[in-house]
Amino acid sequence: MKKIAFLAFLAMVLAGCNPSGKKDTVSAEQSFTSYTLTEVWHTDTVLLTCESVLFDQTRELLFVSCMNGSAGEKDGDGYISLLGPDGSVKSLRWVTGLNDPKGMGIIGNLLYVADLDELVIIDIEMAEVSERIPVEGASFLNDVAVSEDGKVYFSDSDKGILWIYSNGELMQWVAEGLQRPNGLYVEPDRVLLTSSGSQDLRVIDRSTGEYEIVTTGIGAGDGVEFTGMEGYYITSSWAGEVFLIRPDYSKVSLLKTSDREINSADIGFNERDQVLYVPTFFDNRVVAYRLEVSNI
Repeated sequence: MKKIAFLAFLAMVLAGCNPSGKKDTVSAEQSFTSYTLTEVWHTDTVLLTCESVLFDQTRELLFVSCMNGSAGEKDGDGYISLLGPDGSVKSLRWVTGLNDPKGMGIIGNLLYVADLDELVIIDIEMAEVSERIPVEGASFLNDVAVSEDGKVYFSDSDKGILWIYSNGELMQWVAEGLQRPNGLYVEPDRVLLTSSGSQDLRVIDRSTGEYEIVTTGIGAGDGVEFTGMEGYYITSSWAGEVFLIRPDYSKVSLLKTSDREINSADIGFNERDQVLYVPTFFDNRVVAYRLEVSNI
């Protein structure tokens, strides 16, 4: 028995030796991954009350919706700006004559924009509004996201309704249990939704409309984007905070600007370059940050 115990002790000692002189590999339990945002550029304060940024990888452009003043007014002074991926202003007032443009989505050559009580369709090549689709009873249409099969999803924050526009027809999709729904991200089988009222992230089944709350405490939920890393998403709080949502739906704060009274509205994301675009609303700028990942 003593011999067996001695041999076991000897094996443990030898296992702890490192005759090669190389550093031992750190186990998964001893390491963790750090995620940070590093600013790469910011625009001048010319994007008046900028609410949403949409990165168009095909055209290498950023579309920025600018409300240009107080919310809720049908004053026709809202506009869409075009930026280069380096933050340069290609066209400050690319399309004008909108009211309070917010979220956007692209299908082919058409840009869909939520504008108070209308879904506005812009012909990108012509740089002009091609159609305005009134949404009965709406007063605060907010975000827009499109699916691969050509459906346009958009939120009505005031009424607590999610809409679908498809094949020329409007349809109420989810109309119960939502508290100021806002940011949308569409995947093949589900839709991710951030809400400013309930301050949570929900996952909605596209076929049934049934939803599950997966993350709470995300502030005044505004934008939501996929990072390109499986299971990792980024959400923004309008008040001025950005969160990374991990595969287990836990969250970590990446950026907080609320202490400087700088908002973070409806974000955009460039998966290829891992760059996050943050519209600062009353601060009238777009700020770009690179998402950096490191193992510690």
